[in-house]
Amino acid sequence: PEAGRCRSDAAVAALQRRVGELGGDVRHECPVEAILPLAHGGVEVTAGGEVWRAGSVVVAAGAWAAGLIGDLAVLPPLEVTQEVVAHFRPLEGDGDAWPRFIHHRDPWTYGLGAPGEGVKVARHHVGLPVDPDRRPPIDPSAVECLSRHVERWFPGLDPEPAGATTCLYTSTPSQDFVVDRVGPVVIGSPCSGHGFKFTPEIGRLLADLAEGSPPEIERFTLAAVRTAAASARATGSGRNSEHR
Repeated sequence: PEAGRCRSDAAVAALQRRVGELGGDVRHECPVEAILPLAHGGVEVTAGGEVWRAGSVVVAAGAWAAGLIGDLAVLPPLEVTQEVVAHFRPLEGDGDAWPRFIHHRDPWTYGLGAPGEGVKVARHHVGLPVDPDRRPPIDPSAVECLSRHVERWFPGLDPEPAGATTCLYTSTPSQDFVVDRVGPVVIGSPCSGHGFKFTPEIGRLLADLAEGSPPEIERFTLAAVRTAAASARATGSGRNSEHR
């Protein structure tokens, strides 16, 4: 096949289950409080009131990456935005029968079937910057915009939204990923609104870095992404840019 869909909930559950099968310990509601590189090598991590020491730590904290990493590394600019997603009911059948699509207009609009929820439709990278710990309510005008788009372009969908929600994008100005290591801290920010489908490969790259291998993809190193970020800002590219 030339295209497909990754069921995110099922994928996350499968990955967590596999971690457990391999001897890992998956903990929820266990916020990381501190990351401290040790003078003699390795790192100390405090989370959920407990302290762990290891040779390295992988930080893949999405919207919270910059705050958690702090001055442990010089990150490229990471902008956190809140994006609005709405679900629309098909007039016939269910969302699983609908093709996945990207409507290359300005801005891009994409959609895909969401089991039990109809067809998920959203605009790519148009949300306003937010504090991930103080997210505003859903913007009704954003939902109305999606409804008008559906009414104009998709006669097979009921333009009255069945529901709406939000998600967070964590983006570099160039929309490149960050996969690199500084001392004992491995940094993974495969975000910019298009990272989830690459999870297995990004995981392999991060694991290799944690075990001491050099970065495999130069473009995703901190230095390269900082340079690309400066270029993207200078040229005005980035959000919805055609190089993606």
